[in-house]
Amino acid sequence: MSVQTAKSPMVQAPERIAVGTDDTIGPAIVPPGKWRLAIITVSLCCGTFLVALDTTIISVAVPSISTTFQAFDDVGWYGSAYLLTVTAFQPAFGNVFQLFNARTTYVVVAILFEAFICGRAITGVGAAGLYQGALSIVGLTVPLEQRPMYLGIVLSVFGIAACLGPPLGGILTQHATWRWCFWINLPIGAVSISLIFCFLKLRACPFKSPDGILARIRPLDLIGIILIIASVCCLILALQFGSSANYWRSSRIIGLFIATGLLLVAFSISQWHQGERSTIPLRVLRQRSVLMGAIFSFFLEISIYETLYYIPFYFQSAQLVSPTVSGIRGIPLGVSQIAAVVLTGVAVSLTGHYVPFMVLGQVVSIIGTVCLARLEVDTSSALWATFLVIAGVGHGMGLQMPFTAVQVVLSDEDIPIGNAITVFFSQLGAAIAIAIGESIFQTGVAHQVHASHLPISAETVIAAGPTGLRSLTTDTAILRQLQDAYAYGIRMVMYFALAASCAAVPFALGMEWLNVKKEAAKRKKVEESVDEKTQGNEEKGKEQEKSSLGLAT
Repeated sequence: MSVQTAKSPMVQAPERIAVGTDDTIGPAIVPPGKWRLAIITVSLCCGTFLVALDTTIISVAVPSISTTFQAFDDVGWYGSAYLLTVTAFQPAFGNVFQLFNARTTYVVVAILFEAFICGRAITGVGAAGLYQGALSIVGLTVPLEQRPMYLGIVLSVFGIAACLGPPLGGILTQHATWRWCFWINLPIGAVSISLIFCFLKLRACPFKSPDGILARIRPLDLIGIILIIASVCCLILALQFGSSANYWRSSRIIGLFIATGLLLVAFSISQWHQGERSTIPLRVLRQRSVLMGAIFSFFLEISIYETLYYIPFYFQSAQLVSPTVSGIRGIPLGVSQIAAVVLTGVAVSLTGHYVPFMVLGQVVSIIGTVCLARLEVDTSSALWATFLVIAGVGHGMGLQMPFTAVQVVLSDEDIPIGNAITVFFSQLGAAIAIAIGESIFQTGVAHQVHASHLPISAETVIAAGPTGLRSLTTDTAILRQLQDAYAYGIRMVMYFALAASCAAVPFALGMEWLNVKKEAAKRKKVEESVDEKTQGNEEKGKEQEKSSLGLAT
């Protein structure tokens, strides 16, 4: 049963079958040597970088892609198709990494990511496993008190991708072709697969290891996995179709929302019926820090993705710069996020406190988003760069804290499930951000075009895309009004990001204010007590064996 006391908030998992990495039973956490751990960390960073890069590198290429195909109405699909499967498969991979060999599973999903690189949505399945696997492997190789720092290092690659992805995407789009934004993943994935396969050596988890593939698959909640995947797909399809057509009352959209609700009800009933074999055990979801952290991540990702996805639109449409320059201008956002993620991870490892950084990060994020909501066509470079730095610091400070909380409040066996819940909510927020952001953006542009009484229809302006504004007119006055219209649409998106940042604050305050170092010390004492008891029982057994041998003699 779940146990939670004032002294130890950690949720204890009941005994269930799990599969380790070999046939022997050993300690759950066996830290590798420094060099091996460094190599493993680099490989995890490479794999996670792929997940992040596939979102950020395309953010700059989207305007060119939409202009090439004359399909600006479908701009949200470039991100949503990928995020749909990344989100939908997170709960499934939480179960998979709990029950199967972590190294083998990670290598398989990395190969899946590489093999289906031509399919945007299918690639998301592999990306879901890479993200989940990185978090699980950190939990299996790093002691609790050091995990915030290593989680910060691994998750900092999202900032690196935010920093390198846009300029790289701009260079490839402008000087080669946007298709290279996808093919570039192949060599990075090969490095990650090779390093993990060669250097990651784990002992088995301390749970019973059944033999045979059927025994390993049987504990999976296949019905629950299918229902949650179907419900997420219906939800994101409804949001995307609604935002693309900007018509939310159509029978197709209403039908998808109804299907989402029915599937979620069926999923809830399935989870209650399955009990401990469910995809998302209720005892884990009800844990205060897990639930609060997951919802916090949901709103945080909305703010992050609105900023990441639509700031390139500002540079390319409102300021009429090339994709390459647009990517370079986004570097302050990525660099500040990298610094914030890494430094807060180190700070948590040193102080043990993580909730204050969540709260402070949201305050900074709110300030940065308010500033971004004031962007104009002629905003100076110094101002927009400062705004991006503030927003990046705020986003980075809170990014990894919900995952740190999962490591603190859950048992080692339940950590993959807790990670899956948190990643699921965060990726759902990202997918919703792109879909809703598209609708807000197009509505804002259309409103400003109508208000300006331009001789060009709003539909024509939207269809031209950010990089096609110059082709609509040779009149500089009209071009300036078109730039103003796009800047207005981007400001509306930033207000939505601001609302999300504000909504995250109560959930940060609702977290349990625990100390990582103190919880690690408590667990160490418990482990030492168990070891002493085990050693005492072994010595007692040897003495009894000697006595019986003496009596027999």
